[in-house]
Amino acid sequence: MLPFTLLEAIAYNLVRSVPLIMLAFYPFKGRRRFSPELTALIYEGILLTWMFISLFNIYFSPSALVMVVVEMTGFIVIAALFVAANNGHPGRMLFFCFMLINVGYMTTVSSKCLENFLFPDLALQRYRWSATVCLCIVSPLIMIPVFYFMKWEAEMINQDMQPKYIWQFSWLVPTTFYLIWAQEFYGTGNPIMWAVNVYNVLFLGIINLGSFLIYYLILRLIRDNARYMHLREENHVLALQVMQYEDLNQRIDTARQGRHDLRHHIVTIENLVNDGNIDEVKQYLYDIGEKYQLDETFIYCSNTTVNGVLLYFAREAEKYDIEYKVNLGIPEDIKIAKTDLSVLFGNLLENAVEACARLRSGKGRINVRGQTTQNTLTFAIDNTYEVIPEKDKKGRFRSMKHSGVGIGTESVKNIVNRYNGVIEFETRGDFFCVSVMLYLP
Repeated sequence: MLPFTLLEAIAYNLVRSVPLIMLAFYPFKGRRRFSPELTALIYEGILLTWMFISLFNIYFSPSALVMVVVEMTGFIVIAALFVAANNGHPGRMLFFCFMLINVGYMTTVSSKCLENFLFPDLALQRYRWSATVCLCIVSPLIMIPVFYFMKWEAEMINQDMQPKYIWQFSWLVPTTFYLIWAQEFYGTGNPIMWAVNVYNVLFLGIINLGSFLIYYLILRLIRDNARYMHLREENHVLALQVMQYEDLNQRIDTARQGRHDLRHHIVTIENLVNDGNIDEVKQYLYDIGEKYQLDETFIYCSNTTVNGVLLYFAREAEKYDIEYKVNLGIPEDIKIAKTDLSVLFGNLLENAVEACARLRSGKGRINVRGQTTQNTLTFAIDNTYEVIPEKDKKGRFRSMKHSGVGIGTESVKNIVNRYNGVIEFETRGDFFCVSVMLYLP
């Protein structure tokens, strides 16, 4: 007969697991994938899985190997449920999931060590009321600092423009620390005897402190990278605005020069008319029109930001005799940041114009089309091409202007990810086609 009751076992596991589950979901509040009701069921599924792991291992008293297998299988189920419940990169959620699993075991081992000092007669028995009391004492001492760390983490993971490659591998860090802990804990054959040893607890504490230092460095890297990407996009927007400003100044100067020279042209035309040289008057008027002709201002779409970008690249396309067609419906009040719209269309149109300008034969053509619905912005930019940019091992386009990855294309991908959208690159006959769909907040 077991020395503890089922009620004691349930109470202990609830005190151990509920704070960790709340901490795990804290950074992802507002990012749930499903309805509140379904998300609550997933929370309960995680809790029940945790309870099953604990009660199975104690009631059936399997070998250390079986305990490890059952525990790791249960954690895989917990991780899968956690990833399913939240909207985000799976690697990012696994990172936090296994980090908190390590925190949970640090709390468990520390409370068991304290129980050995306060209740030595009960410490070697699992799930007694004394274990729950010690867990209530130790948990706040560990969980409160972890909560503040998680609060800081929540700010980090909400940063925009997080590179996916960081999350693809960073989750392996807390997983590795868990494997180190599991080997130490279960390798002795008697986990309770290992836990009541003060030196083992200190060893585990050092491992956890070192792991949190690494977590901090990883998150700082993510934050600094996000800031760099944001600054790079702002610089791109500024560069585009400078080009538009220079183009506008040139047009103003042309108009000013034409106005300044107007009186001289009037005198010349009067002299030609007085001499009866009507044909020369017509030719002279034609020459003036060619010299001072100002481009007609087009309204491609209602959104002033996108329209300004389209106008600028329409003039750039004209320089290379590129056929430029636009059929785009984007309202002024669309719920997408102006800087994001500028970077999106600016980078893609810049790439399209450059691809057409590199053509050695045939006429360059650019087609822009798209529409906005209540929930999405969908558009496509097609351009004739001669050479498709190469991709690296990670599927990123290499720049054709410098060595390395194309900065503009990566900026576009980051913005698409920010709005949980989709971007596709493909070839259709003579055209290189980019299709984008963004979900409006």
